[in-house]
Amino acid sequence: MKTTNNNRTTYETKDGPVPPLPPGSSLNRQGKRRRSRQGNKKKKGTIERLITGAIWVVSLSMILSLYIYFRPFLREHVFPAVKTFCSAAADTVTDAITEFIDARRQQEDMPIQAASRESETEQPTESEEQLSYMDRSQELGNIADMSAEPVFPTQEDAIYTCMLDTALGPLVYYNQGDIRWKEYLYGGSDRLAKYGCGPVCVAMLINSFTSTAVSPVEMADWSAANGYYARQSGSYHGLIPGSLSAFGLQVESVTDRTADHVRELLKNNHVLVALMGRGALTQNGHFIIIAQLSPSGNVYIADPASYENSTKEWDLQQLMDELKKSYDSGGPLWAVSLGETSAQG
Repeated sequence: MKTTNNNRTTYETKDGPVPPLPPGSSLNRQGKRRRSRQGNKKKKGTIERLITGAIWVVSLSMILSLYIYFRPFLREHVFPAVKTFCSAAADTVTDAITEFIDARRQQEDMPIQAASRESETEQPTESEEQLSYMDRSQELGNIADMSAEPVFPTQEDAIYTCMLDTALGPLVYYNQGDIRWKEYLYGGSDRLAKYGCGPVCVAMLINSFTSTAVSPVEMADWSAANGYYARQSGSYHGLIPGSLSAFGLQVESVTDRTADHVRELLKNNHVLVALMGRGALTQNGHFIIIAQLSPSGNVYIADPASYENSTKEWDLQQLMDELKKSYDSGGPLWAVSLGETSAQG
């Protein structure tokens, strides 16, 4: 229905379907053109995808063919070369990092090292400082004072740092009661203070007359490792020839145990290791070193259990009478001299 109001024309329609546009109208033509362009786009997109897919298939086929063809060459030449290059690069980077870390550590340690050198200069170590010699007296020792049990000094924190003359030269004195090792467990069970006369004696000789520096603790470990430790009894007698010969000293069993023969050995650059076992000594025995003749014709000893005994003179015949009667391994008396190795050292 058409109505006119103030020269304006409007159309009113009743409820119902909208009638189609008449043929040939401009709107109808535009709709046809739009649908035609959409159809063309769909056809074009499908063709492009097919072409792109075909290109990818051909490309992949070529790459795969080339890989199969050149695979032996790559495996024999290219791959090893790449691996070598990567390994060299990794090594270079690792070395650079290591050098950087070492340089930083050296810079950090320089003040500590400098302080350590200054400390060493100001306070020389025990091995470098000049040890004092033991003061010996002309007092004659009493065999009743000799015991396998160590005689401790009044101070419990004693450290023995002294030397004494022997027929072989200066000998560094060690004592079983030294605080540095008196509580050390010989063989993991027995205190050196009570059972360590054997390792302490051989440590004195080895440390003084060979080029090897050893302590009583090290010799106790060596003795146990080599089967010379005897639980609750100290050391087997074989420790004396076994250890001293192992470190380059000459050891001989002394079968002529007269005082005159022992004096001859002392005059001819020998010291003697004696296994004492009678009189006041315990049943286990006790090793001492007969070190040197005194001006009066007696002898000086190095007793690992007693510093005081080591400062006195002893009657040589009395010592020979107190040697242990049960023995083996060439005991109870051994003569020790410098072997070729120790003499060169």
